Amino acid sequence: MSLEVCIEKKLNGFTLRSEFTAGNTATAILGASGCGKSMTLRCIAGIVKPDKGRIVLDGTVLFDSEQHIDLPPQQRGVGLLFQNYALFPNMTVEQNILCGLKAEKDKAARKARCTEMLHAMRLEELAGRRPAELSGGQQQRTALARILVGRPKILMLDEPFSALDSYLREEVEGEVGSLLANFAGTALLVTHNRDEAYRLCPEMVVMDKGRVLRTGATKAVFADPGSTAAARLTGCKNILPCT
Repeated sequence: MSLEVCIEKKLNGFTLRSEFTAGNTATAILGASGCGKSMTLRCIAGIVKPDKGRIVLDGTVLFDSEQHIDLPPQQRGVGLLFQNYALFPNMTVEQNILCGLKAEKDKAARKARCTEMLHAMRLEELAGRRPAELSGGQQQRTALARILVGRPKILMLDEPFSALDSYLREEVEGEVGSLLANFAGTALLVTHNRDEAYRLCPEMVVMDKGRVLRTGATKAVFADPGSTAAARLTGCKNILPCT
């Protein structure tokens, strides 16, 4: 799997210019709040239309402003986990997961796939509960199950730990780390936390004020950020002007 992104989108205060590539390795998009990270994911998913540019996933053109191509979200093979998980409050865990299988018309196949995902995400005993009856970690696993049950080509996680209490983060981070490591397609993790990016993703994209400052292997980016802004985002504290 491979992802190519080269888009522009005018936003309040700045213009998003997002340009990078990602492969089968989990890639972190690191940047401060409001820099365009989440908007980049929404453009890839087809929720927001860029002003111009091109998005290609595994050879399939998802968006191309010059060729007037703009595939609808349901045709893109993209799984996006929102910060608030966006679960349907009036549905059970099982019903929420089944929503990810709307394209599958065979009822037996839908049921079998849902049962398989409930087991994989350790949600069997919670299948009949509604989101309000779940912990933050259980809600996240349900949202991930709903995404993964449809076998997306690309998995995108938008600040997946922001809604969790501190005591839950370590446990859930381990689960997400295993998920990213074992996911067969392209995976993107949006975060403003450099420690999460370093621990979970072998590749990294650093963004600031709508621009991509640096891309590459995570350890290489941390060792050589390439600019003062990227250095601050990756945690450098001793920055001096020198001649």
